[in-house]
Amino acid sequence: MTVVQGKKRRVLIVSFLFPPLNDIGALRIGKFAKYLPQFGWEPIVLTVDRVKGRPQTLPVEVDEANIIRTPYFALSPFIRYRLVGDANASSQEIAKGLSWGQRAYRLIRLMRFIYLRPEVSFFIDEPWGWYLHALRRGVEILNKYKVDIIFSTFSPSMSHLIASRLHQRTGTPWVAEFRDHWSLNPILNKSRPFQFLEEQFEKIIMKNSNLLVTVSETLAKELEALHSKKTITIPNGFDEEDYTGDVSLTANFTITYTGYIYSGKSDPTPLFQAIAELRQEGRISPDDLEVRFFGRNAAETLSPSIKKYRVQELVRIYGFVPFKESIKNQKESTVLLLLGWNDPRGKGAYTAKIFEYLGAARPVLAIAFKGGEIDRLLARTGCGILATEVREIKGILLKWLDEFKRYGRISSYYNPNQEIIKHYTRREQARKLAIAFDKVISSTRGSNID
Repeated sequence: MTVVQGKKRRVLIVSFLFPPLNDIGALRIGKFAKYLPQFGWEPIVLTVDRVKGRPQTLPVEVDEANIIRTPYFALSPFIRYRLVGDANASSQEIAKGLSWGQRAYRLIRLMRFIYLRPEVSFFIDEPWGWYLHALRRGVEILNKYKVDIIFSTFSPSMSHLIASRLHQRTGTPWVAEFRDHWSLNPILNKSRPFQFLEEQFEKIIMKNSNLLVTVSETLAKELEALHSKKTITIPNGFDEEDYTGDVSLTANFTITYTGYIYSGKSDPTPLFQAIAELRQEGRISPDDLEVRFFGRNAAETLSPSIKKYRVQELVRIYGFVPFKESIKNQKESTVLLLLGWNDPRGKGAYTAKIFEYLGAARPVLAIAFKGGEIDRLLARTGCGILATEVREIKGILLKWLDEFKRYGRISSYYNPNQEIIKHYTRREQARKLAIAFDKVISSTRGSNID
């Protein structure tokens, strides 16, 4: 194992997600690792070999000598894909002439609803088999090299479990990040006993952390209340280097969404209803606009709604594309569609996608909770508008379509403030994290974190 020498301070990053895995969490950590050296911190990344069944298309922008990849094991690929994933299993199938093993296997499939419960998912989704591999390599790294701080990121929670144990063994200061909530996740329908137990478990694991990091002010306040710990906010961002080069706009008015569709959280149906009504009213046709979705689960998630509103000629699904192609799709679009969670419980959530859209420098139409973090960010940056009602969306689209036909571009609801936008670059976020590391190191030597 070779680690690049010559940096005054070194951080061990413990993250299950890391490039080339194409995941928004991996992207954030990969960009931290890319830019931290510019601020005096050399990263060593402790991660896994490969997350099975997931695209491996993100660029690796860190010297491989500084990336330690270990084996891992998780039950979820077996449970979810082999047991939960077969929605067609039926009692009639089981009644056929199958062996006892096959019958048991089919019966377990029929119980897939059990595996979707948060109480069960906690055990099958966590990569428990990573713990011993990562702990052993982590101890080796900390014993062999002068590591000044440990930085771990959730999710999954296993990263924090490993970092907590490494901190206990070596006394190395530990900064823990929450890209999303753990026990406080408002989306999962947890039973009260499990909610209580999970909160207590999280408190135990995080007890000895020196500082918490999260992505929004709302989440920071909630974490501080739960853990009684200093929590700072470092939002997501975009890497300016990813958005260099000119890309021509599409000839027609194009609305584009890139990324994963989160069931129960990402809901484009108000847009589908709006364009369906506009077409019925004779105010638009398939020649006027196209709504495009690029993402690995877009077809299975959106097809029922597309059929329901009969917008097949207006909405098209293109499937998964690699990260660089996704950026090109964004930059060539007239408008970028952002899907947040339109629920008061999601007011503190930042979808990382919005920052990619800032980098693409295209107007944003967001469907999310009014008055939440996404709404405030769009208002501050001047990069788009949030709408939730069908009537609102229809009015916005008609205004934009008229501008596009007249001038070949749109300007309403789009007046970007570059002075504010530049605060959301990946380099700037790495600078903030480096400052946080410096303060933690200073505090462990006798002074407080400001």
